[in-house]
Amino acid sequence: MSKRTKYILMAAGTALSSQIYLNMFADGFIIAFSPLMMAVFLYLFRDLNPFRSICLIAFASPLFRLLVMILQSGNVVDSMHLVLPDMAFFFAYAFFFCKLYSGFGYRPYHNYYLRIALCDFSSNCVELSVRALSSLATFSVGTFQGFLILALVRSLLVLLICVILDVNYSLLTRQEHEANYKQLLLMAATLNSEVYFMQKNMNEIEDIMKNAFSLYRTLQEDNYPKELQNTSLSIAKDIHEVKKGYRRVIKGIHDNFLIGFKDSPTLLLSELLQILSADIDRASTTAKLNLSIYTSFETDYRIQKHFAFTSIVRNLVNNSVDALTSLPSTHHGEIFVRCRDMVKNGRPYCVVEVKDNGLGIEENIKEVMFVPGFSTKYDEDTGDINRGLGLTLVRDLLEQKFDGTIEVASSEKGVQFLLWFPVDKLTEAVNSYAELPPEQEEDLEKGTA
Repeated sequence: MSKRTKYILMAAGTALSSQIYLNMFADGFIIAFSPLMMAVFLYLFRDLNPFRSICLIAFASPLFRLLVMILQSGNVVDSMHLVLPDMAFFFAYAFFFCKLYSGFGYRPYHNYYLRIALCDFSSNCVELSVRALSSLATFSVGTFQGFLILALVRSLLVLLICVILDVNYSLLTRQEHEANYKQLLLMAATLNSEVYFMQKNMNEIEDIMKNAFSLYRTLQEDNYPKELQNTSLSIAKDIHEVKKGYRRVIKGIHDNFLIGFKDSPTLLLSELLQILSADIDRASTTAKLNLSIYTSFETDYRIQKHFAFTSIVRNLVNNSVDALTSLPSTHHGEIFVRCRDMVKNGRPYCVVEVKDNGLGIEENIKEVMFVPGFSTKYDEDTGDINRGLGLTLVRDLLEQKFDGTIEVASSEKGVQFLLWFPVDKLTEAVNSYAELPPEQEEDLEKGTA
């Protein structure tokens, strides 16, 4: 909001609130709501110049009241005699407020409350003095006592309103921060799973590079043509460059994003399920999908490896979403994520069931669905196969990060995955991120082993 808008809002709000008042103490003297509103605006808009703000109100509020009185009575002179002394109140308020402001600043809440009370009392005294000089009012000691009580009560209301506004702003800010963190958590979980799989690929690239370099050595020892030797060495170098590229990408993702989450606090199972449910609800609403997700749990575990856990469960849920979106729009898709406590071979487990009400999968597919590169999805226009790696990643993450297992069952009523998380692994401390060690890089740079 611009400063000009704030000035206009302050002047208009105070002027309108001046029509809420009581006649007391003397003719023309009113107890209005406008000083209270002005004090609240001064607290909210602390970036504005207070002297300018109050002077603007000193013209806007009395003139608006004057206009209303003229329209009601039609007597311009009498209306001016009654209303114009109001300006003395606001100009006095501006003087006292700015004097106290320069000495104390804004330090809620007792400091501001006492300052407002003093300004209110002093300004009322000035206004009544102006009215007395105009022979429009008289006052006594009891009047000053009434002014003091009025100032304390009105200032107390200002304090109460300011506290309520601050609490409300704090709650809204915290909710916004929580929403942003949940979104970042989902992004981090996705990136973390991709980094994990890139690390896995790097190990395979390392083996390919070693085999290519071993072939070069064999060709060299057996005096094969130089052309073959150079070709095998070139292949080893190219693979080495690919590996270095992978490492740079992983390091970049880690140093620029994931490093901020490596020491992130543990999350409760209920919080992760809530994040997952909100993410699916948002995605289904955006895509206008006819599906719902239901979550439940028995024990609210505090999960240390929440990135890996989220990646595993979210991958399976996304597979269910894909399966349900391929069905007719009249079919209401349902996804269930249930977490139950079970014991197997004397070891406690948290068993996460991910189930949908789709068409299920064929028996022959169940045997190969965890094979890297297998997928039932393909582009009908181009014939390109989407090489699905999701289930492979799920199984590897579950086994390597949690020492868990995965089971799958299917029927005409849908697919059911059971993820067995050992409780001791689910809640154990997380190891810090470790960079991939360089292997044989200097030798390959020189072309030697």
